[in-house]
Amino acid sequence: MKEHYYLIIAMIAALSGILFGYDTGVMSGAILFITKDYPLTAGMNGIVMGAVLFGALMGAISSGRLTDYFGRKKLLLLVAVIFMLASLATAIAQSIPELIVGRIFVGIAIGIASYTAPLYISEIAPHKHRGALVALNQLAISIGILLSYIVDYACAYYEAWRWMLGLGFVPGFFLFVGMLFLPDSPRWILSKGNESKARHVLQRVRGSKVEIDNEIDAIKLTLKKETSNWKLIFSKSVRPVLWIGFALAFIQQVTGINTILYYAPTILEMAGFGSSTVSILASMGIGGIFVIFTIISLPLIDWIGRRPLLIAGLIGMTIGLGSLAWVFRDSTNIEPTLHWIALLSMFLYIACFAFSLGPIMWLMIAEIYPLRVRGIGASFATCVNWASNLLVTATFLKLVQFMGAGGTFFTYMIFSILSIIFIYYLVPETKGVTLEEIEENLFSGKRWRKLGK
Repeated sequence: MKEHYYLIIAMIAALSGILFGYDTGVMSGAILFITKDYPLTAGMNGIVMGAVLFGALMGAISSGRLTDYFGRKKLLLLVAVIFMLASLATAIAQSIPELIVGRIFVGIAIGIASYTAPLYISEIAPHKHRGALVALNQLAISIGILLSYIVDYACAYYEAWRWMLGLGFVPGFFLFVGMLFLPDSPRWILSKGNESKARHVLQRVRGSKVEIDNEIDAIKLTLKKETSNWKLIFSKSVRPVLWIGFALAFIQQVTGINTILYYAPTILEMAGFGSSTVSILASMGIGGIFVIFTIISLPLIDWIGRRPLLIAGLIGMTIGLGSLAWVFRDSTNIEPTLHWIALLSMFLYIACFAFSLGPIMWLMIAEIYPLRVRGIGASFATCVNWASNLLVTATFLKLVQFMGAGGTFFTYMIFSILSIIFIYYLVPETKGVTLEEIEENLFSGKRWRKLGK
């Protein structure tokens, strides 16, 4: 197992995805019971749901330079501590303002973890397995979502929303303990000038029989070409990947994923499923589909490639959104048979997202930026992701009131179609290409779509 130490590292770092996933899913059930203890308007409901997204945006925007300065490992340890404390704070909150503050700190932890873990894994992983290993983080997210739905269902009978939120402490604890025993990224160590330590860590990660001199030399060569952080990230050379990262982060959210994940029980209740408990039970099916198709994606990302999966997934998501728009075209009169079409449409949408935009967006923003500004670049893209998430989540119920659920899902479908066009013409294929080769292509001035192979 020593020869596959990188796999152990990736699995432990990916535990941060469980924090992300658990909180993404748990609030969808908890909000049904929070509103019974604290009656909320649609606007206040959006604030409670959006507080974690605001925190995530703040966490991402403030931590990019910290990730590059202190290293990926230290930031993930900090994430675990913040998440544990904030989960307990939300569980004992005695008012909506206290709950919102606790949710903001949960969001700060998630905002940092959401890009730091894929970044860390991508710098540890051998290039031929990088896609699958970084996608473990997305698998952990989907497992976290499924676990949250199971917890929601178990607690729904008692309307115990405080337990739903407080149990987030558990994955935070396991992440903290696991990260204590892991090394920092050898690429980050080398960027700080400690070649002997970087060699030791990289040899341990790659295995004692693997020659690492060429990899060390390639990393050192890229470091020699780079200037200071802020000058480099906004330079003409790096601008293409800055825009690609921003666009992928935006696309992942405006195609509606978190309206499905955050509001799954609410949507199913609108579709005619009877009680809150039944809606949460149906949501568990969504969580299960998410896990299964994320597992399916693991070998496909490095076999088929990023671009084909993105395009195929978005086509399926477009069909699912179009079907939901049709089901909800007249939300005042939904026939019983349409309830199940709505659920199947959500299954199709989640399945296609799980093998495409879900893992690949996080993978690509961990691949495309130069080493010295990889933390800053990924944090910038993550800021766009969380800002888009906040916008979509906070406006979902308002849009449903304004144009109906059918019109809202139709809007997301249009964004999905536009996303297919963007990816086809501009997004590169990075399958089987080392991080240093991507960087070399970037600085040589290759066109956007040619930055990979």
